[in-house]
Amino acid sequence: MQQLFEESRRYVVGSVALSHTDTPQSQGEKLARIVLDSMYQFVGLLDASGRTLEINRAALEGAGVRLEDIRGKPFWEARWFQVSRETTELQRDFIRRAIGGEFIRCDLEVYGQAAGDETIVVDYSLLPVRDERGEVVFLLAEGRNITAKKRAEAEIARKNAELEGLLERIRQLDQLKNDFFANVSHELRTPLALILGPAEELLNTGSNLSDTQRRQLGVIQRSAASLLKHVNDLLDLAKLDARRMDLHCTRVDLAALVRDQAEQFHAVAPQHDLRYTVSTPDSLPAVVDQDKTERILQNLLSNAFKFTPPGGHVRCTLTRSGRGRCLLSVQDSGPGVPPEMRQAVFERFRQGQTGTTRNFGGTGLGLSIAKEFTELMQGSISVTGAPGGGSLFQVELPLEPATGTGDLPEVAAPPATWSVSPIRTALAELTQPGELETAGAAPESAPRILVVEDNPEMRRFICDALSLEFRVEAAPDGQSALEAAMADPPDLLVTDLMLPRLGGDRLVDALRTMAPLRDIPVLVLSAKDDAVLRARLLAGAAQDYVTKPFSAQELRARVRNLATMKQARDGLQRELLSQSSDLAELTRHLIDSRRALQASEHRWWAIYEHSPVGIALVGASGAIRAANPAFRSMVGYTDEAICASTLPRITPVEDRAATQQRIDRLLAGEVMEYHVQRRFQRADGSLVWANTSVSLVPGEIDEEQLLVVVAEDITEQRRAEQALLRARSDLAQVSRVSTLGELTASIAHEVNQPLAAIVANGHAALRWLAATPPDEPETKAAVDRIIRDANRAGNVINRIRGFVRRRETQQVPLQVNDVIRDVLDLVRSEAQARRIEVSHTLAEALPPVVADRVELQQVLLNLVMNGLEAMARTGNGPQTVLRIFTRSDGGSVRVDVQDSGIGIDPAVRQTLFDAFRTTKIDGMGMGLAISRSIVESHGGRLWYTPNAGKGVTFSFSLPATTPEATP
Repeated sequence: MQQLFEESRRYVVGSVALSHTDTPQSQGEKLARIVLDSMYQFVGLLDASGRTLEINRAALEGAGVRLEDIRGKPFWEARWFQVSRETTELQRDFIRRAIGGEFIRCDLEVYGQAAGDETIVVDYSLLPVRDERGEVVFLLAEGRNITAKKRAEAEIARKNAELEGLLERIRQLDQLKNDFFANVSHELRTPLALILGPAEELLNTGSNLSDTQRRQLGVIQRSAASLLKHVNDLLDLAKLDARRMDLHCTRVDLAALVRDQAEQFHAVAPQHDLRYTVSTPDSLPAVVDQDKTERILQNLLSNAFKFTPPGGHVRCTLTRSGRGRCLLSVQDSGPGVPPEMRQAVFERFRQGQTGTTRNFGGTGLGLSIAKEFTELMQGSISVTGAPGGGSLFQVELPLEPATGTGDLPEVAAPPATWSVSPIRTALAELTQPGELETAGAAPESAPRILVVEDNPEMRRFICDALSLEFRVEAAPDGQSALEAAMADPPDLLVTDLMLPRLGGDRLVDALRTMAPLRDIPVLVLSAKDDAVLRARLLAGAAQDYVTKPFSAQELRARVRNLATMKQARDGLQRELLSQSSDLAELTRHLIDSRRALQASEHRWWAIYEHSPVGIALVGASGAIRAANPAFRSMVGYTDEAICASTLPRITPVEDRAATQQRIDRLLAGEVMEYHVQRRFQRADGSLVWANTSVSLVPGEIDEEQLLVVVAEDITEQRRAEQALLRARSDLAQVSRVSTLGELTASIAHEVNQPLAAIVANGHAALRWLAATPPDEPETKAAVDRIIRDANRAGNVINRIRGFVRRRETQQVPLQVNDVIRDVLDLVRSEAQARRIEVSHTLAEALPPVVADRVELQQVLLNLVMNGLEAMARTGNGPQTVLRIFTRSDGGSVRVDVQDSGIGIDPAVRQTLFDAFRTTKIDGMGMGLAISRSIVESHGGRLWYTPNAGKGVTFSFSLPATTPEATP
């Protein structure tokens, strides 16, 4: 301890003073006290009965108490535990249990912040301290502030609850999706049955069918079967997601099953120019789901045949792979699956190619279903690179399921749901129909159409539909079409979007970059209903866009229109060649102009969408046709909700009649537009104020008339104006009280005079009553005079109360002359005391003005009092005159207050109406500023004019109103 006092002989820490003269025991006690007070958490020592002995400083400061105020008192009565009666009793019970030897620990809310004004949550403990005999002699109370931790835990719990809710919502949406797929798939099976059944019946029994009819029926049958396969795939996915896909295991010869299914693909191998081999054991007994095993094999072989190029090979093998398992492999020499795609390729709707350039069609479900079926049968599926290139798909299955097989049938259990087997559909999709010559009857002079479609049957259908009117040439992919167009430019290009080698949109873009092909009109035929892509193509590259399915009649009409326009343009161009004018250049100029117009429309649309001002289109009936985001935000509606609403619905009930009158005048042509400050009613019922402009949108005579409503939200501005108005009213009220203070003597005179008369008449009445006999007539006359004088004094007091009372502004029609008379009643005695005569020259038949009577009285009182004070400062000369004039002045009422005082100092003339500008020694400088504010708020004007002689004339004018305009 001696080292502690080498630099200083004494230290003071908080309330503890350490000195080098302290005994070791005293120093130890003081150091313990310093440690105790320096701890940030709550620490206290109690005796064995629960009374307070010591508390550290942090706990005392947190509760705003002093140790001397609580020492020796029950701990549970201290400020910390006065949160509630329950808290106090709980603490008392804790002490009782701790005295019995129990260690107490819990989270507790106590007063411990802001000097005992705020509560905190503490990790509270109460420890019994025992002596050498094991008896409890002290209780050690501790508390650590965990308020922030509790808040964080509550926030985490709230976020977890939100996440749980979102997760449950996702589950519900996923279930709804699965139910939707299942319902739609079921609904599609009925019309498919009615297509496949009659088509098959006609093909089997129609002996008098022509070759064309039979071929078209075959197209119908194959297309319906393909659609049925997709429907079945969706149904299978829905069952798998709902866990309703059951296994129907049977004892089969798996080797015979694989040979039966795989060897049927030998029929399509020559068409694809492929070498195809199948290798299986002679026999391989197994217990499997026959239908699902066949589907797995069919999907793998279909993919192999689809992706293997001509000259390649496909191999299907089945072998044992260890005890009780088998391995089914399908190998091809196609492009293979990149390593990064070997897991994703089994995901639903996943395809190797994206965009419009796709060499192979499909839905992306085959491998996903194969994987689901494999795992359902407790197997596994994988894909690797094949030796020498290509893909190797391997499916490993158990020869018997893990559960007991019992007595199983020897044939497949589930009956077929439709006569078209999946293998027939798979083979039909791989079969390449032969290209038939189109038997067209179009003359040689007919326009030549280039049709680009990768699906052979769709290509044949389009060619047949157009061949009667046009010369038709077909191409199976985008690259072949581009080469054919470069070799011999067609009159019109009809193209699909999803094409091998070169997508339809890229084909069109390539044509537009080549001068000889730039002007070929393009009609896009596609099953891809992409609004963005459609808009882009129509804006710059394509002349028409038709979504599949379509009718042959519609296709011919659209092609006919485009071909006619092309022929007309070519004819005009030939005619203009003699004048060195190129119609193609003119067409490009027109296209550029159209693009510029579209760009302008986009700019205006961007302004409409991002304008901070609300814009809405409203029909003559009041229905809201469109509204930009600013308008929707202002009234609190979504895009769908605002278009389902009407202008009257977002207008408060009390404002609807006036709004409809303004719109009727607009529709009748009485006005071209109108501007008004009006209220809108938000979706939640609250009101917003807006500066609103409404005008008529020019349109066709027979079309519905539209109104454009432009509204700027001024709710906050209105609130500020109301606050400013209240502040001005408060300041004006203060000014009125101040002005009346200057008239105290005059007001006292006005009140004292009738009071003195009341006293005199009262004494007279007493004397008349005391006479013998009492003189009742004289007494009655004296009482009448008392009543008259009392009413006079009461009127003076009522006028003063009305003048200084705090209230809202109330503008009503009134006569200015009446207000002037009220003011003269107040200042008459003051003017007489100053030996000034007030002359009031009032014009007769003045029109009324709409104003607040008290505020107008305040303006006149300020002007009159200023005039009286200015005239009083000129000295005690002969009696002078303050003159007040009123007159009608061109649609307004004008009031002049003319004095003969000292006038206005030229130095202050420019700032005379500014706030706090005064020429009086004891003036506030607010009278004229408030007066001008009041006059301007009534739509008027306040000014002054120096007189030719002495003094100045203050004038103000207010708009007059006609009697029929007043309510």
